[in-house]
Amino acid sequence: MKKIFSMNRFEGWNLSLPLIQGGMGVGVSLSGLAGAVASEGGMGVISTAQIGFEEPDFAEDSKTANLRAMRQELEKARTIARDVDGKCPGLVGFNIMVATRDYEDYVRTAADAGADVIISG
Repeated sequence: MKKIFSMNRFEGWNLSLPLIQGGMGVGVSLSGLAGAVASEGGMGVISTAQIGFEEPDFAEDSKTANLRAMRQELEKARTIARDVDGKCPGLVGFNIMVATRDYEDYVRTAADAGADVIISG
């Protein structure tokens, strides 16, 4: 029987670990978890739900804090995921809820920051 779908292929990307880690917010799926999953060859997913909660200006301007934290968390996850050759064996992206206020701004920030994937529901 011919295999028509392989769990280690995702739109042309090879995942050596056929695992997509769920984006759990607030503060659960951040760079530490996503980076660890990506370092093993899976897809690490960072939740954007109030991602900037630890930023000093979060109470005054949560949107700006969240968008800034997205870039920071993505870079931290990639740093964690890099192997000795400086490559990331897996993927790192974001879970962005469609119901999020200013959804489009979050998607644009994720794309501009270079996320490998955006998951929305």
